Amino acid sequence: MNPLVLPKAPASRLPAKTRTVLAVIVLLGLTLAFYYGLWLPGLVLIKRDAYGLWLPLKQHMTERLTAGELPQWFPYEALGRPFIGTAATGIFHPFTVLYFLLPAPDAYRASTLLSCLLAAVGAFTLGRTLNFSRAGAVVAGAAFALSGYVVSFTEHLIYLYSICVLPLFCAALEKALVGIRAWTVAPALVWATVLLHGDGQTGYYFGFIALIWTAARAPGVQREACLRLLLVVSLAALLASVQLAPAAVVFLSSDRMQPELFQGEALYWSTHPLRLLTVLAAPVGENANPVEVGRIFFGTPQRGSTGGMLADSLYLGVPMVGLALLGGWHRRDLRVLALLGGFALLLALGQFGGLYTVFYNVVPLWSAFRYPEKWMGVVSFAAAILAGAGIDALRAGKGSPTPWLAMAILCAGIWLGLRTEAASAWTAIHFGASESLAGEMTGSAALAFLYSAGASLGVWMVILGARNGRLREAVLFSALVAILTLDLWRANFSAYRTGPVEAATFIPPLAQAIAAREGGLTPGRFRLIPIRESKHMVRKSLQRLLGQEAESVVRRQALDVEHNAQFHLETTHVSLPGYNRALLTLLPEKPRIEVAARFNVTYFTGPRSYLRDLRYTSALVVGLSDYDLALYQNPAPAKPRAYLSLKPERVGSPVDPAALAARSDFLNGEVDVIETSAATLPGPARAGKAVIERYAPEEVRVWVETPQPAVLILLDAFDQGWTAVLETGARLPIRRANALVRAVVVPAGVHAVTFRYETPLLRVGAAASLAGMLLCLGMIVHASWRRRPHCSAP
Repeated sequence: MNPLVLPKAPASRLPAKTRTVLAVIVLLGLTLAFYYGLWLPGLVLIKRDAYGLWLPLKQHMTERLTAGELPQWFPYEALGRPFIGTAATGIFHPFTVLYFLLPAPDAYRASTLLSCLLAAVGAFTLGRTLNFSRAGAVVAGAAFALSGYVVSFTEHLIYLYSICVLPLFCAALEKALVGIRAWTVAPALVWATVLLHGDGQTGYYFGFIALIWTAARAPGVQREACLRLLLVVSLAALLASVQLAPAAVVFLSSDRMQPELFQGEALYWSTHPLRLLTVLAAPVGENANPVEVGRIFFGTPQRGSTGGMLADSLYLGVPMVGLALLGGWHRRDLRVLALLGGFALLLALGQFGGLYTVFYNVVPLWSAFRYPEKWMGVVSFAAAILAGAGIDALRAGKGSPTPWLAMAILCAGIWLGLRTEAASAWTAIHFGASESLAGEMTGSAALAFLYSAGASLGVWMVILGARNGRLREAVLFSALVAILTLDLWRANFSAYRTGPVEAATFIPPLAQAIAAREGGLTPGRFRLIPIRESKHMVRKSLQRLLGQEAESVVRRQALDVEHNAQFHLETTHVSLPGYNRALLTLLPEKPRIEVAARFNVTYFTGPRSYLRDLRYTSALVVGLSDYDLALYQNPAPAKPRAYLSLKPERVGSPVDPAALAARSDFLNGEVDVIETSAATLPGPARAGKAVIERYAPEEVRVWVETPQPAVLILLDAFDQGWTAVLETGARLPIRRANALVRAVVVPAGVHAVTFRYETPLLRVGAAASLAGMLLCLGMIVHASWRRRPHCSAP
């Protein structure tokens, strides 16, 4: 017997389709077992933004949709923001259907679980499309679905979904390049769902991936391949226009169009070269403060105070990386994956790799996006698919077991070296870390390399046994899948976290206190500013229950979740992209109380230990001693949401927010600076009044009584899409006031001024999406008709 050929298992009598179904069931079983926290009842994703940002957004969306309203304006952040125009809300994505069927926390978990299942099935499908064996396709699916990047992004559903469907996109693109033209609908549909879900950055990157894939994989005439790629791009853009068109309006008027302001923030999220070691050995520093670890070991010079670690884990493991190298070496036709993985790795390094900086300055629109580390998802994708090819190479008797033994010895040597006191001392001196932190890092890294040594040794033993004829092919496959899965499970399982659903449903005592004082909570009356702290006081019982994620629950207690829409509390903080930078100048996270009062801020929350100023303590409303939190009324009298300006001041150019905040007549509530091209403005409104009669997110009606023409100020964000009309139907031009808010000139008399909002280009985008759907349907019907056998003439 040839020693390079593995002994074959007896041929299966099961039909090919049955074996494929069984392979998919095994793959889905592995994925469901790993992500059991996403389908067990009574749980909620508790990790950072999954809990404090995306879930509240979805709860708001569900509340509005179930009431029969389309949420176009979001009043609970930054004086008000476009909801549909801020693409991250993802209202038009198919997953929105789940929120009509399940409670919001369960629908959110189901969306996350479906994304992970799509990752597994998509990688399996791509493997079969690339002629992998079922065993190789199962390994590709399991390796991708359980990779560190994918598991980490259960925190960010929009980013998770976009990387999870990448294998499906490539499989569909492969079919579109070799099949009939109607196949171009498939990759266009997948691409459109990424854009509809709100991840414009990865959606943009899909174009470069499609270009590389087409150049490397397209058979025949390149002209035809380019035509098909252009058709895919056009169909995807049309299908997603209902989201792309409104998002473009917000995007073009935001800070994203100023690359010189945005570059530091973008490059901050570069993958530090030292983190690449955690691709092969992890977890490292799991018991240390992640902010401290990031700042000292993986920090970036642009921001300095904290490290730019977007994904908690980048772990792929020695078994997966080794199989990927083997697959890339022996499957020459898959070199596009190796090229794509290497290209993505350079981009993920951001400022450390150089290529991202070049692209930032050269490639159109590249500078509008941040998070270079998102390219590590493409690295994980390429490695997972090539690992499936590596399994097939082993089954064909290719590859020597020796490198696995060498890697095991190397990892064991690193383990021994890191366990010494000298290694800990060197780490403390070289990185400027404390002795305890240095000890935690070297100790956890040593253990991680020990596990990697064990995994490498296990693969070596399995391959050696197969080469010696002691293991059959089925046993080889089962053993390798077990090693790879257990290795990924061990390192990545803690990267997604769930807690009891009550953590996302309780009403904080401070919110109850405000509701009691105000007679209920509805938008349009007052605003709140949570004074943010990097670390809150956490009760030990909560710490034991939730670990590091207990901090998220305390932030909810402090009314410092990213959005308090669930409680109908308006804050001035900014989380969603596309905001006006003047807001951060006038209303930073810890603003002056006089400036805050000018924008209707009535309450502050924060730790008692921080708010020691007598102006705060004299205005204490209620305390929450268990968490060292308190609620304070703004010591400065807050301006009402709508009022007639005491002293309107005309300017012909945009207002400098810093200069405005320094003016005493602005701080005392007297002057309002109006940006207008009109020659004059009405004089001071010394008499008259303005009262809000109706306040809804997309419609605000103000009753105004004034003996002379006056300037009406509404302390809501100035934004495109708003119109103002009198009760007669006459339109009033809306001007920007005080750098942020709206102003209209009202004639003398008694009037009802109605502000209405309609998302810009929403109707145009919806019409384009409908045209794209009809075009796709027409292509599918035409292709189906052409494939039907035509009856011969009698």
